[in-house]
Amino acid sequence: KPLRLLGKEKEFLMFLLKNRLFEFTPIEISRQLNVTNKTVINRCARLASNGFLVPNIVIERIRSYTVSKFAKENDKAIISALS
Repeated sequence: KPLRLLGKEKEFLMFLLKNRLFEFTPIEISRQLNVTNKTVINRCARLASNGFLVPNIVIERIRSYTVSKFAKENDKAIISALS
């Protein structure tokens, strides 16, 4: 099915794949991108619902995210499709 990602979400996914940030917390990414933690969380939620990220849940709260196996295995194809 076609990607249903917004421009900023595509940029965010490309940033993660290009920098090989396969496991991260939203706060560390928000500092790197100079955006709010909430912005990163919202983008992560959309990428997770599209199968690109997997939330790591600790006691009912999402603490970090991992790039999905699919996205890792197809990172070059995804980057070229989004470029």
